[in-house]
Amino acid sequence: MHNPPKPADRTAAMLSACLMEAARGRARTAAHLRVRGPGALPLMLAQGLFTAVVALAVLRLFHPI
Repeated sequence: MHNPPKPADRTAAMLSACLMEAARGRARTAAHLRVRGPGALPLMLAQGLFTAVVALAVLRLFHPI
């Protein structure tokens, strides 16, 4: 006879499923952000520069020099 699952077991299974789905979503997002082909280097440099400028602006906003 099969024992019914305990609430703690069901909660752990649901949490595990949520974490696995979140990881799958992050992997899909990372795959979409990859840049390949001709012109990839300038685009990656532009993305990096934009990210750095935004990060510095946020730092400056919350920590004035």
